[in-house]
Amino acid sequence: MKTLTLRPMLPVYGSVSKDADFTHELKWDGYRVLAHVDADDVVLLSRNGHSLNDRFPRIVDSLKKRKLQSILDGEVVALTAEGKVDFSLLHRRSPIAHVCYIVFDVLQVQGQSLCPRPWMERRQHLEDLLPSEGVLLLSPLLPGSAKDNLAFAISQGFEGIVSKRRDSPYLPGTRSSTWLKQKRRRSLDCVFVGIKKTQGRLRSAAVGAYGDDGSLLYLGNVGSGFGEGELNFLEEAVWTLGTLKHCPCVNPPTLKDHWIWCKPFLVLEIEYFELTPSRRLRHPVFRRFRFDKEARDCQVEV
Repeated sequence: MKTLTLRPMLPVYGSVSKDADFTHELKWDGYRVLAHVDADDVVLLSRNGHSLNDRFPRIVDSLKKRKLQSILDGEVVALTAEGKVDFSLLHRRSPIAHVCYIVFDVLQVQGQSLCPRPWMERRQHLEDLLPSEGVLLLSPLLPGSAKDNLAFAISQGFEGIVSKRRDSPYLPGTRSSTWLKQKRRRSLDCVFVGIKKTQGRLRSAAVGAYGDDGSLLYLGNVGSGFGEGELNFLEEAVWTLGTLKHCPCVNPPTLKDHWIWCKPFLVLEIEYFELTPSRRLRHPVFRRFRFDKEARDCQVEV
């Protein structure tokens, strides 16, 4: 089974217009993994094609015991002691005790490609092939409407939902509107503290917020959501606000990147998925400038 060049099919952001055409699943917050299984030969590949066998040996061993000949698609997630999905646990260097592989699609069985088949047919093959047990689990299908399921997912602390057309083929390496994702998003007003430039071009904006003790905390850098005019404004704003030799935050980032720091006066509203335990914004996106707000009013709980 020499098909290691396959890449996962990806969803696009969008809402479902007709629930009857779609089936809904939870959106898992972990590492997307294609599992190439040929009896005792198992290779876990990341979205970028890197082997993850050394990171997740328990999953490799569990797949070997199944004696399958298939290619599976799913998400490796880490769980807290309470059973909650926690993405930050996947970054720990120490062995991850509570980890599982949530499988939601099958691309190949016994050397036969199932990619052209409709999703509902592939799902039936998957259910026949891989019962949920141990660290290998089938992604549950959600009843009801996309709206109700999104509300349920958010209330339970999940990232969101993915809605898949029941007749959709599997399109490796393609981002397709036959799979739609909806995610919870939060917003935070942040203080603009500098820009990062690469090869003379502005790549992202560094942002922070004030903690309970009044110290300015670095929360990360934002590279998405800016238009050309907004990037030009930020580059001019650095010099207008006044440059600094050092980051004004008490927990500055590493200095291997080329940063230009400025005095903390300008406020940006940022959308993000979550604030990690190390106080970094995950998936931040610029939303708008807040000229009506003082920098000192941008606060974050520590």
